[in-house]
Amino acid sequence: MRFVTIAAKAFKERIRNRNVLGMQLLFPAVFMLVFGIAFTGAGFDRNRPYDIIVINDDLGAGTGGDYSNLGQELETIMEDATYENSSINLFAIKNATADEALTLLKDREVVCVVTIPEDFSRAVRSLINTSTRIALTSAIGEGLIPPEMGIQLPQEGETTAQVLIQGDSSYQAFGAVQSMVVGIINSYLENVESAAIEQAMSGIPGTPPVSEAPEFVTLYTQSIAGTEESSNFDYFAPGIIVFGLLLGVIAVAESLAREVEDRTLSRLKISLMSSFDLLFGSLISWTLFAGIQVLILFGIALALGYNWVGGTTSLALAIGIGCIVGVACISLGMLIAAFAKSTEQASSLGTLIAVPMSFVIGVFIGFPPGLFTRIIAVLPWRQGLLSLLEVLTYGSTLEEVTPNLTALVIETVVLFVAGVLAFSRLRLKAE
Repeated sequence: MRFVTIAAKAFKERIRNRNVLGMQLLFPAVFMLVFGIAFTGAGFDRNRPYDIIVINDDLGAGTGGDYSNLGQELETIMEDATYENSSINLFAIKNATADEALTLLKDREVVCVVTIPEDFSRAVRSLINTSTRIALTSAIGEGLIPPEMGIQLPQEGETTAQVLIQGDSSYQAFGAVQSMVVGIINSYLENVESAAIEQAMSGIPGTPPVSEAPEFVTLYTQSIAGTEESSNFDYFAPGIIVFGLLLGVIAVAESLAREVEDRTLSRLKISLMSSFDLLFGSLISWTLFAGIQVLILFGIALALGYNWVGGTTSLALAIGIGCIVGVACISLGMLIAAFAKSTEQASSLGTLIAVPMSFVIGVFIGFPPGLFTRIIAVLPWRQGLLSLLEVLTYGSTLEEVTPNLTALVIETVVLFVAGVLAFSRLRLKAE
C-alpha cells in the first residue's frame, strides 16, 4: 500500500503550498464568480427590463375635449409592455434630456433612446383620417354615401412624423431592444388605425376592407456618433489596452517582491536613499513604460483595422489616460508586494487579482446596466476603460470625458497613497 502513503504525502504537500492551492482553487472560483454575475445574476440569459430613455416631444393634437397626446399614450404602452406569458416588463424607462441621453448611451447605462417628435399626434391623426376615408370610399364609393347614413368623410391627412431610435450598433443588446421597440410602435399604429376603421364602418354591412393609406409615421434607426462604421473590435480595442496595463500589476508586484527577497532593499536602507526616492523613481519608470505600451497596442489595433475616431489630440489624451491607469496598476502592485511573503506569492497574487479584474471592469464582458456597474465604477480601471472608449471609439473631447477622468484621477490617488503607505511601513521600515 505504498501508493497510499505517496498519495497522502503529495496531498499534504499540495495543501501546504498556498500558492499552488490558491491558483488551483481560488483562481477558478473567482472566474466562476465573475462569469456567474455576468451571465446569470446580471440577467443576460433571463427576461429582464432593459433600461431605455423615451423623449416625448409630442405637442399633441386637437383642442378642448378633442385634444390628445398620442406620444404620451405610446410611452405608457411601452412602459407597460411585458414579455410574453410573463409579468416582467420589457423596458425600464428613464428620464433624461437629449444631451444626457447621448452620454448614457455611450456609457451603456441605457440600451437605446426613443425620441417621439412634436408632430407625432398630428401624424397619427392623419393616418387615421386617411385610412378611414379610403376604407369608406372603397366599401361604398366616393359619391355614393346616402345622406341619411350620416357618414361624413374625413379629410385626408398631410402631416408626417419620424420616430427616432438611437443606440450603439456595436452593442449586442441594442439589436434586441430595437426590434422590440419597432414591434411595439408598429403594433400601436396598426391598432389605432384598425380601431378607427372599425368604428367608422360599424353601420356598414360587410368586412371592412384593408386600408392602403400612405405611411404617415416612419421609424428611423440611428447609430450614435462614432459607431456607424464600427465593428465589435472597435469597442474591445480600448479594453484590451487596459488589460495590457493590468498585466503590469503582476510585473510590479513581482519586481518589488524580488527586491525584498534578494535583500536589495536592505542594502539600500543603509544608504542615503529614502522611501520617496525608491518609490517615486520606480513610478516614473513604470509610468513611462505604460505610455509606451499604450502606443504599441494602439499601433497594433490600427494595423488590424481599428476605426480610430479623432486626431492626434485624441491620441495624446489616450496616452495620458493610459499613464494614469498605469499609475493605478503600479499602486495595486505595491499593495500586493507589501503583503506578499515571496516573489512567487506576489506573482501568483498579481495574476489572481489582475486577470479577473479585467473581466470585472468589462474588458471582455459588456455588463448590462444595473447595481453591479455602479459598484465597479469605484475602480480606476473601469473609469480608465470608459475614458478610452469615449476618446478613441466615440471621438469625445477632453471636456466631454472630464467626469470619467476626474473619477479616474481621484480613485488612482487614493489607491496610490494606500500602496505607498503599505509598502513603506511593511517593507521599508527600519530593521
